[in-house]
Amino acid sequence: MPSGWKKKQQQQVDRLTPRPNNHNSNWKLSNQYYLNKQRFMLEILHHVQEPLLHEQWIALGQRIVSDKSQYVFYQLLSTGRLLPRDVYYNPQQPEHYRETLGLFHFFYNTREWSTLRQNICWARLHVNPALFLHALMQTMLKREDYQPLIMPKIYELLPAPYHSERVVREASKFNYINWIRQELMGSGNESHVQLVLPKRLLPTNMTADLRGSTSKWSDAMSEVQVLSLKATNVAEEKLGHLIEDHGWLAYWYYINMGVDLQQQQPETARIRDWWYWRLGQILARYKLERYGQRMEYKRLSMSKEQGKSHWLTWQGQRYQPEGEATRQHLTDLLHQLELGVEQAIATQSYRLSNGTVVDLRKYQNWLLGLEELFPYDLSQLQLPFAGEPQQLLELHTMLRQPNFYSYADRLIRAYRSFRTEFQPSYHQSVRPMGMSIQEVSVDPLITFDEPVDVDLSNVLHARNFYYEKHFIWPHSLQARRHRLQQLPFAITFHLESNRTQSVILRTYLTTFGGAINEEPFYQLDSFLTILYMGNNTIRRESRDFLGMIGDHISYTELFHYVSLAEQEQYDFPLNITTPSCGFPRRLILPRGGTAKPLSMRLLTLATPYTYKARQGQEMYCDFGDGISSWDELPHGYPFERFVEPQELIGSHTFWQEVELQHKGYNEVEN
Repeated sequence: MPSGWKKKQQQQVDRLTPRPNNHNSNWKLSNQYYLNKQRFMLEILHHVQEPLLHEQWIALGQRIVSDKSQYVFYQLLSTGRLLPRDVYYNPQQPEHYRETLGLFHFFYNTREWSTLRQNICWARLHVNPALFLHALMQTMLKREDYQPLIMPKIYELLPAPYHSERVVREASKFNYINWIRQELMGSGNESHVQLVLPKRLLPTNMTADLRGSTSKWSDAMSEVQVLSLKATNVAEEKLGHLIEDHGWLAYWYYINMGVDLQQQQPETARIRDWWYWRLGQILARYKLERYGQRMEYKRLSMSKEQGKSHWLTWQGQRYQPEGEATRQHLTDLLHQLELGVEQAIATQSYRLSNGTVVDLRKYQNWLLGLEELFPYDLSQLQLPFAGEPQQLLELHTMLRQPNFYSYADRLIRAYRSFRTEFQPSYHQSVRPMGMSIQEVSVDPLITFDEPVDVDLSNVLHARNFYYEKHFIWPHSLQARRHRLQQLPFAITFHLESNRTQSVILRTYLTTFGGAINEEPFYQLDSFLTILYMGNNTIRRESRDFLGMIGDHISYTELFHYVSLAEQEQYDFPLNITTPSCGFPRRLILPRGGTAKPLSMRLLTLATPYTYKARQGQEMYCDFGDGISSWDELPHGYPFERFVEPQELIGSHTFWQEVELQHKGYNEVEN
C-alpha cells in the first residue's frame, strides 16, 4: 500500500462528509458586524405576511438604491406595476415568475451589504410579501458571502401552511392583552394557550446542546414568556404522521428552491439526476409508509376525494384541494409524456423542440431527449390555473396532497422507462473484485411518537411585538404537537477482502417480498470505507447517515441568542442551525408495527471506489459547484432505471430481514 494512501482516502471521506453543526467544533465565531446583519434579517422577516412596523427599516425603505454603479448587474422592476400585496402569489404563474426573477436579480447583484439592506427594506414595504420572501430566500441560498446568515425555517416564517386549520385559527385569534389580564385576575381562561412553567421547549436534545443545562439558553430566554398551544394528537388519518409533518413538507420546498434560479449550472445533467432521485426517494418513502399501514402501495391510483382545506398564509383565503381543471391538465401532461416516451422507445428517435430529429442511440443524443422530456425545475411547469390557492400548486403544501404521489408515480415510471432503454452501460465497474459481504446485523428498529414544540410566533399579530415604536420580543407562541421519531440505531457489516481496497456501501430499506421493480427502495445511507485483507467489521451509526439533519433552535431562540451575543455574553457561532436541504433524520424509518413488528428487508450493495469523487454543497441548497457524489454512477444507482433481478444477486450484495416496532413515548423514555 503506497505511503499516505490511507490518509488520502480519509481526507476524501472528510471532504464529502457534511461538517457537524456544533458550536464546539472549529467554526469561527461571529463579530459585531455579523451580528448586526443577522439581527436585521431576523427583524425584517418577522411577521413578513403583515405590513412592516419597524420604524428604522421603514425609514430606510422609503427609497430604492437606483444608482447603477452600486450593482454588478442592475435590473429595476419595471413591468408596469408591481404585484399587489393582497394578491395570491405563485411562482408557477408566468407573470409572477418574471417579477420574482427581476427582484431576485435586484437583490443578488448588489455589490455590498448596505445596498442590499436598503433594497430589502424597500421591497419589504412595497412588494407582495410572498414574492419578497421567495426572492430573498433565493438570494440567501445562492450568494456565498451571505450564506453564513441564518434564515429561520420556512415553517416558522410562514407557519400557516404547515399547521392544521384549528391551530392557525386559535393562534391568529389569540389576544395577549386579554389573556394576561385573565391570568392576573385568576378568572377561568378558556384559551388553549398555556404558560410553560418551568420554562422549556421540546425536544431538549438539540444539536450543540443549545437547550441543554450547559448552554446559555436560560440567559437568552430569561425575559421571554413561553406560551404553548394545547398539544394536538397525532393525525387521525393513517398517513397523517408523515404527510402533515412540517419537516417532510419543508424538505420539498427547500430542494426546489435550491434548483430554481441557478446562476451557473455547469452540471445540468447531474442536477437533473439528483432532483429525480430525490423525487423518487420521496415517493419510495411514502410507499413504505403505505406498506406499513397495509394500504395499496405498488401502483398509486388517483383520488377524487375532496380533502379538508387549509388556511392560506395571509389574504384570508384557503388552500383548496386540487381542482378538476388542474387534475385534468396534469393528467393530460403526463399522458403526453408517456406517449412521448413510448414513441421514442418504438422509433429509437426523438423530435427536439427545434424540429430536429435525433437518433437516441448515437452519441449523447439520449441526454437531449431526457432534457426535453423531463424538466426538473418546477418553474418550467407553468400551469394556467396557478393563480388559484390549491394545495397541489404550492411548494409548502404539495406533499400534503395525496394525488401528488400518484402524479409522481407515473412520472418516475416514465423516467425510468426512458433511462432503461437508452442509458449507456456504466462507465465504471459496479462489482468490486475479491470481496464479499458475509453478514449484516441491525440494531433493534424502534419508532415512537415524540412531543415537540414548533414556533408559531409569526402567526401572532405583529403589533404585539412593538412598544412605543420599538421592536421587542417578549413572548413566544409554540404549538405542541407529536411527530414520528425513532431511536438511534446502527448497522454492522462483516466483509471479507483478498486485498486492501476502497468500496462504497449503499443500504436500502424495502418491503418484504415482491417483484424487484414493483417495490420501493429507500436509500438509508451511502458511505466510503476501506477494506483490508481478511475480515473487516464496520459499524455505521444512524446519526452519521449522509444527507440527514436533526433539530434546530426556533426563530424566537435564534433572535435572543443574537441579542445575548450583541451584549458580549455569548460567543455566537456562525453555524447554529441545520442545513436547509437535509432530510429530517427522525423520518428515516416508517412507523413500526404495534401489535406485531413490521417486517421489511435491508439491501446492502457494494461498489468499487474510482477516486473520482465530486464535492458540492447541495445540503445547503447551493448547486453552483455541482452535486456531491462518490463516483460517476447516476444518482439513485441502481434504481434510476428498472433493474434486472440478477443485478442484486452476488457477493457484493446482501439481503437482511429486519423488523420495526412502534412503542409509546413513555416506554422509550423509561
